[in-house]
Amino acid sequence: MANARELRRTIGIILAVLVVIDLAAIALLFSPLADRRKREDEYNGVRHRYEEKVHAALPLQNIDKKLSEAQQQIDAFYRNRLPGRDSDVADEVGKLAQRAGVRFSGVRYESDDTPLPSIRKLQLDVSLAGDYVRIVKFINQLERDKMFFIVDRVNLSEQQGGTVRLELRLETYLRQA
Repeated sequence: MANARELRRTIGIILAVLVVIDLAAIALLFSPLADRRKREDEYNGVRHRYEEKVHAALPLQNIDKKLSEAQQQIDAFYRNRLPGRDSDVADEVGKLAQRAGVRFSGVRYESDDTPLPSIRKLQLDVSLAGDYVRIVKFINQLERDKMFFIVDRVNLSEQQGGTVRLELRLETYLRQA
């Protein structure tokens, strides 16, 4: 019997401890401290999302000014770097070739429209002949020229007597009035 009494007493103590733990958990769950933590966590989460949104919106500040400035830069690029006529392109390439000391052996033009309303694409297939150093000088001048050129393809082959034959595919764009 003493064992049964001792067992009941131990079970009673364990049950009392469990009831106290349950009451403490319920008190903590519904206490203002628990709500405060939840509010702080929610506040921190909202503040973090707000800072992300502010950071994402920074590039959009003064967008009207940035757009007008970009349009002015585009207009200046068109005016200063893009020719108005096909003949301007031929003249410029001819001047560069003469300055570099290379000879034309053929030029072929191909024009195409672009998605931009006032711009037309012009492709040039140019065949040149000269010594290697002069050919390199011509390409260098072409890439540094005020007129906008894109060197798309270069084919280099050697001929007799140390001269080099060069075939270039160039692209430029023409502005339309």
